[in-house]
Amino acid sequence: MGRLIAAIVLLLIILTYVLYNTRPVAVRFLFWEMELSTAVVTLGSFLAGIIVGAVIVKIDSLTKSRKKRALQKPVQPTKGGEGSWNMSR
Repeated sequence: MGRLIAAIVLLLIILTYVLYNTRPVAVRFLFWEMELSTAVVTLGSFLAGIIVGAVIVKIDSLTKSRKKRALQKPVQPTKGGEGSWNMSR
């Protein structure tokens, strides 16, 4: 129930933001040029930042888990060569 109330409050805040920021702005990116409302530009930038952040966190998590697995591999004993700890000689 608490999550539902928080979602409704967040939706109302976003709706208020969008309704108050309808002024069009020119957006130029590489070869594209378009006019969008200020709200669309800022919300799009916010969402793009969330996506980029999530991708970076996922890559970091995968790298750490890969390193952890590599450290947990058992050490393979050598076969009687120099430096071996075999005491049966």
